[in-house]
Amino acid sequence: MIFLKIFKSQYFWLGLIVLIGFWVRLFKIDSPIADWHSWRQADTASVTRNFIKEGFNPFVTHYDDSSGVAETPLVNLNRFRFVEFPAYNMFVYPLYLLFGVNDAYHRMVSIVFSLGSIVFVFFIAKRYFGNAVAFLSSFIFALLPFNVFFSRTTLPEPTFLFFALGMVYFVDKWIGESRVSWGIWGFIFTVTAFLIKPWAIFFIPPLIYLIFKKEKKVKAIFKYLLFFILAISPFLIWRLWILQFPEGIPASNWLLNGDGIRLRPAFFWWLVQQRLGGEILGVSGLVLFLIGIIVKPKNNNWFLHIWAVSLIFYLIVVATGNVRHNYYQLILTPVLSIFMARGFAYLFKGNANFIPRILTIGLALFLLSLSFFFGWKYVKEFYKINNPPIIEAGKRADQILPKEAIVVAPYNGDTAFLYQINRPGWAVTALPLKEMVADFGVTYYISVNKDDKTNWVKRHFYIVDETENYVIADLTKLKEKFDERKDPEP
Repeated sequence: MIFLKIFKSQYFWLGLIVLIGFWVRLFKIDSPIADWHSWRQADTASVTRNFIKEGFNPFVTHYDDSSGVAETPLVNLNRFRFVEFPAYNMFVYPLYLLFGVNDAYHRMVSIVFSLGSIVFVFFIAKRYFGNAVAFLSSFIFALLPFNVFFSRTTLPEPTFLFFALGMVYFVDKWIGESRVSWGIWGFIFTVTAFLIKPWAIFFIPPLIYLIFKKEKKVKAIFKYLLFFILAISPFLIWRLWILQFPEGIPASNWLLNGDGIRLRPAFFWWLVQQRLGGEILGVSGLVLFLIGIIVKPKNNNWFLHIWAVSLIFYLIVVATGNVRHNYYQLILTPVLSIFMARGFAYLFKGNANFIPRILTIGLALFLLSLSFFFGWKYVKEFYKINNPPIIEAGKRADQILPKEAIVVAPYNGDTAFLYQINRPGWAVTALPLKEMVADFGVTYYISVNKDDKTNWVKRHFYIVDETENYVIADLTKLKEKFDERKDPEP
């Protein structure tokens, strides 16, 4: 009898979905940070590693790169890194303290928050569309290949999504039931979501809709306005604080429409055809999503539809960022999963004015299966190491170089190579090497490129180690004096 009760429990099935979601996310969890979007992952992971190496201070964070990639062209010799408040890094930090530095702990923390997001997706979908859609929504969210990959990356996005979904869930409950405890939880999740990513603002419109749907008097709305002002205050304070370190603030204005792509044909091609119809849902999943979103909601509650419209505005507002970086679309996946599930449920249930149900059931299963299949065809490439020599060179350099070494590791400005070396320095040759040695204390040059610059370094500086894949040179030791006019640096 007790097993029958467990079998019928919604928590049993939700727990099973979470368990499956956990299992698929373990794929290549020990992979080095050199896969898709490794540059952004390396920047994030280096902040946590430097908490161990240089001391824990979440208000003044450092990464490995001294290059002047900022709003103003300032050299960043202190290696400041000020983007989101490092909440994600703070969750990883205790694991580093207890068990040592290991990239897998970063991935594991992302996975845990992603599993929490599965639970929030279930309860949000259940509140508006019932049990069947809720179970299927959480199942789709747990297994979408796009979501699986980015849910185990060393990026703040999985953590942000967890707190943003928690914000939606708890504030929704607070608005509906007026319980103080829901409001407190909603406040905590709202504060954290905004501190991690300002994109939390695009999760607010559906909550505003609920407020106006419930409250008939203008005076009653002021408590929600006060809640919002207090909740975003830490984010505003953080943004004011980091203005003291302009050299550590990466350029971000270009994310909005830096290349003028907004609403141009290329904008729709990238986001609709390539992302939604390719990497995230596949064409078949996009069909299910469209069916789900055009079906009129019960009780005329348009909460989830307004949420979907708000996220469309997110794509339009942050146009260039979304086109260039596919991980920016991770925040779409909860709503996409819910409406996909609703489209599947509509076909599975059938409609008297549509083709026979026996056919719509088969169609629903076929479209959902194809969505996972097409998504995996795209996403499986993301797991691959983009350039294996940087792993080999990085491990060797970490073994033989002094801990105090400052390196130049040219990799087109990509810090993934610098991260593997585990030394501070430069991801680009910003100035002639002679000046970098004299002015910035650079001591070693490490390259996986067989270019003119590397060959020039090999001719004139002492080679610490060299293989067919990499070169490590000591810039403090010349082989012999040479005439720079006869052999100038490339």
